[in-house]
Amino acid sequence: MARKPKPPAASVPTLRANFYRAGEATFSGTVVDTGDLARKFTVELVIDGEPVRTQRADAYDHGLAASGTGDGCYGFSFSLPATTVRNGCMVEARLANLGTAIGVAIEIGDEPQSSDPGGPGEFRSLGGGLRFSGWLADGDKATDWADVMVDGELIMRARATGWTQVGSAPPRAVRSFDIHLPERFADGRVHRLTMITAKGETLAGGPLAFVAFAGGLESALAGIAASASARQQGELLDLVQPMGVPFSRYQEWRDGLPAAASPASRMQCAIIMVGPGSMEDTLASLQEQPHSDWVAAALPPAGTEAGFDADVLRAFLAADAAKCEFAVFGLAGTTFAPAALARIAAVFGEYEAAQAVYGDVDLLGVDGTLWPLAFPAFDYERMLEQGYCAHLFAVRRREVERALKAAPDSLYRLFNALCDGDMAPGRDIVHVPGALGILPPFDVATAGAALRSATDAHLRARGVDAEVLPGAGNVLPAVRIARDAGKCTCTVVVPTRNRLALLKRCVESIEPAVCDVGARIMVIDNDSTDPELLAYLAGIDGGIATVVRVAGAFNFARLNNIAAASADSEFLCLLNNDIEASDDEWLAEMLSRIAPSDVGAVGAMLVYPSGVVQHGGVVLGPSFAATHAFNDRIADDPGYGDLLLVAHQCSAVTAACLVTRRADYLAAGGMDEIRFPVNFNDVDYCLKLRAAGKRIVWTPHARLTHAESASRGEDAARYRKHRLTRDLASLRNRWGETLVADPFYSPVLSLDPAPFSALASPLRDMGPRMLRDPAPAAIPQGF
Repeated sequence: MARKPKPPAASVPTLRANFYRAGEATFSGTVVDTGDLARKFTVELVIDGEPVRTQRADAYDHGLAASGTGDGCYGFSFSLPATTVRNGCMVEARLANLGTAIGVAIEIGDEPQSSDPGGPGEFRSLGGGLRFSGWLADGDKATDWADVMVDGELIMRARATGWTQVGSAPPRAVRSFDIHLPERFADGRVHRLTMITAKGETLAGGPLAFVAFAGGLESALAGIAASASARQQGELLDLVQPMGVPFSRYQEWRDGLPAAASPASRMQCAIIMVGPGSMEDTLASLQEQPHSDWVAAALPPAGTEAGFDADVLRAFLAADAAKCEFAVFGLAGTTFAPAALARIAAVFGEYEAAQAVYGDVDLLGVDGTLWPLAFPAFDYERMLEQGYCAHLFAVRRREVERALKAAPDSLYRLFNALCDGDMAPGRDIVHVPGALGILPPFDVATAGAALRSATDAHLRARGVDAEVLPGAGNVLPAVRIARDAGKCTCTVVVPTRNRLALLKRCVESIEPAVCDVGARIMVIDNDSTDPELLAYLAGIDGGIATVVRVAGAFNFARLNNIAAASADSEFLCLLNNDIEASDDEWLAEMLSRIAPSDVGAVGAMLVYPSGVVQHGGVVLGPSFAATHAFNDRIADDPGYGDLLLVAHQCSAVTAACLVTRRADYLAAGGMDEIRFPVNFNDVDYCLKLRAAGKRIVWTPHARLTHAESASRGEDAARYRKHRLTRDLASLRNRWGETLVADPFYSPVLSLDPAPFSALASPLRDMGPRMLRDPAPAAIPQGF
């Protein structure tokens, strides 16, 4: 059939436009009618004469805004599949329906130009509340701030203290900021936010209209007697777009918490403080406790920080504390929070199986302000490397007597002795969200020596062959465990489609680590057509790698399932082809972490080429979804509560670099090819492992570089949004209850898009938490 000829191109006399290649498969530009600045065009992208995409040119462009050209929103950008571009010769941009050329046509062989957004920076809303984030192009400390204006009124000054990355080809790291507007703007009215830099430049993104409600939308609807259906909608919107409260306002947030309703208890309690701190503040806070049936003692300091003499403790328990049913241990100088003892006693009264109870703690800043350390439900791996729960905790008497058989000489050893004989440690340890007390200042380095000794003694008691190495913590002590993985076999699975440069760099960078542990590389080739790539695969097949060819549409879950079925090794390492190893130890570290039989999957620290963290574990809940932690930090940042310094558990890790047992993978049914072909298949897989009683561990001691989505484009591109939306709906349907109650993310912390960076608002369930395996919902076919 003959194609209908195009109408002749209509000209726009006052048209100003440009067009350039911003990445290998990204094309961008601007188009503005200088004679009619209110006019917005629809742009058509054409490859070899065939239209492939259309888009409205209304994106912000700093150059146009700075020159005073209208509102500056005349930009466009197309991200295409690499194969679509690679199979073409010429790319053009035209005005849709008019046919007018925009800029100059681009030959596929031309090098991409930098797509650095330029300008002073930009900002955006983090949900539907009073929290906003952004970045500044100027990294000079003298100008790393912007004035925050609401409705023309100067409200505050935002300092850029974090990191993010912007642009592409290549991206760069820039300083970022995070602001919370005062509560007075949560009044249900429309306000407009503008930000102006130290140099007087206006940040992109403004003026930004926003509306916020005090206590969240659900609370506002309840206050006006809205229907139950409307309140449910408000509750869901609060999940998807939570507000958050800044850590700097923690004291105010803490004072506004509802009083803990703990039933009266007749259980007698022993308070046992250790270390060199003064007991004056501790005793004063104990005198104010509503639970008054207690006896206290300060054990003489012994050896290192948090050290004590076990014989002295035995004598106290046998004499003054003979009738006590549980004991609270902590550092001398700790100030107990109001009702702390009553909350602990209530847990022991409610949970007969509870061995121990620990809560969150507060740290005192040099200026007297309080800063919260909000902890997870019991995290065995983090306990080993950080002893996070051993600075203020309570133990049932029978468990104290059992732990004393290990002759503990510090709080760290007393706590981890509770897990000496457990096959699944920590199931009967309860976490109470919310601070139980304020920790006194203590020597973190000295405490680290005590933790190292305690962790070593615990691992030896369990018969684990491991070396405990010293670490360097900031707010809490830190050590590093190097387990002996023993002899094992491992297959490193690398799916690919074309992209020779990416794959070659990946294989060459990981080969030393692979050889060191005697592993093998399996490349899963998904319909590659590039002759150079095919020649490369032929050259490595049967040598440094095995090549398995899989035809069909890209389905990440299916590719890994085929690899798992084809492999014959004990372990699988799932690896993206856009990963590059930073050293030769990463695979040995990950295999050592999965050595315990109760560990189901291990993830690594992944870092963007710019140096910004891409993956610090997966947190469930933010925006009622799953998100990577700490991608607002530079790689050498310690992270909230030093989490980027120590191995710890989380609900999921990314399959961009994931080690798992092949037997566990097959037993779990692998990845779900139907509901999660591209997005969230790794989250779903990790949750299936947790449902089977397995632990998921993330380690910072394996660090690799990840050019995220370089091999398949950014999923936020408009033409892929429908797939992301569908996969997210499946995740919410199957794991919705787990998404809103991640045991490894505190209910004290906000569910906005940046985990570990703000306090929860509205408040979530603050009840006691014990580790329980998640349960998926059965989703009927077609949903």
